[in-house]
Amino acid sequence: MDGLGAFLLPIWVAALTGYAIVCGVVGGEPGAPWWLRWPMPIWNAIAHDWRRPTPVPQRPDYAKIARLERELGIIEPEKPIRPARTVCLTKNCAGATTEIRTWSGMLAMRIHECEAP
Repeated sequence: MDGLGAFLLPIWVAALTGYAIVCGVVGGEPGAPWWLRWPMPIWNAIAHDWRRPTPVPQRPDYAKIARLERELGIIEPEKPIRPARTVCLTKNCAGATTEIRTWSGMLAMRIHECEAP
């Protein structure tokens, strides 16, 4: 470095350090001018905003959705996991059909007990 650069470097460092201190102290106040306030939003974004948790989206209300589907008639009958292999062909059968569900409530199979009229 030549003599002038070696002389100006400490002055620049001192000026920038002083400006940073003034921006940090005065720039955080509500009525501060823009030339003192502009580093604060950038510093907040770098130092604080990345740590904020993202908001969790609300879960759908499945009970309400099911009720609306029933009211509108757009719900299809629930299909079992394992389809039944036999069908009751008795005319006017009065037998009961029992639904077997898993622990989570999913329909596993339907069992029909045929009773002839």
